[in-house]
Amino acid sequence: MDTLAELNVPNFVVAGMAGVLSGIMHAPLTGMFLIAEVTGGYTLMVPLMLVCSISYLINRTMLKHSIYTKVLAESGDLISYEDKDRSVLSMMRIKYVLETNFVILRPDETPKSRQHDIIHSKRNIFPIVSHDGKFIGLVNSEYLFSILLGELDGLDTAFEKLAQKPNDIVVIHESMESVMSKMNKEDTWILPVLGPEPKYLGFVSKSSVFNKYRALLIRQGHYLE
Repeated sequence: MDTLAELNVPNFVVAGMAGVLSGIMHAPLTGMFLIAEVTGGYTLMVPLMLVCSISYLINRTMLKHSIYTKVLAESGDLISYEDKDRSVLSMMRIKYVLETNFVILRPDETPKSRQHDIIHSKRNIFPIVSHDGKFIGLVNSEYLFSILLGELDGLDTAFEKLAQKPNDIVVIHESMESVMSKMNKEDTWILPVLGPEPKYLGFVSKSSVFNKYRALLIRQGHYLE
């Protein structure tokens, strides 16, 4: 009379645990090594490899996202390989990359009256803003230094007359994709940001956008592996 083969139930339990973990996490290596480490089942590496691989492939085919990325994907915050740049830009808001540490010049002031602030400014662009906050224009440091050094006339000329028109402007609620499009269109590195009426709020630069872009990639980089 044939005898029934004896099955090692704990081994099947270990394989099942590894398979479930691999499937829900979409991480077969994690499932395999984690369960092997916890249970001490390193003698089952080959069966675990087979179970974890099959579980991952089945779940990956039926479910696009893992248990960790599903919530992010549903909220639109998950960065994907297919459209990574657009995904990252859609997550950005201008208010988070807004730069405000610029020396503001008033329309009725002159280079002579503000020469100390101009010389000691760490920025090479100066916004000209009315006393009620309305953006008039801007002037760059090279032009102002030429005036202060006497190379050009205008030492006592009001900034309202020296104001230059920016290549474009950005509104505070504009999408970052639109902002980058404006910058690339005119090969511009920095643009003024306006609020309602239009009130001056600050500037947005490619540097600040790139830094934020990099930070977002680092923060969510493990979801792209």
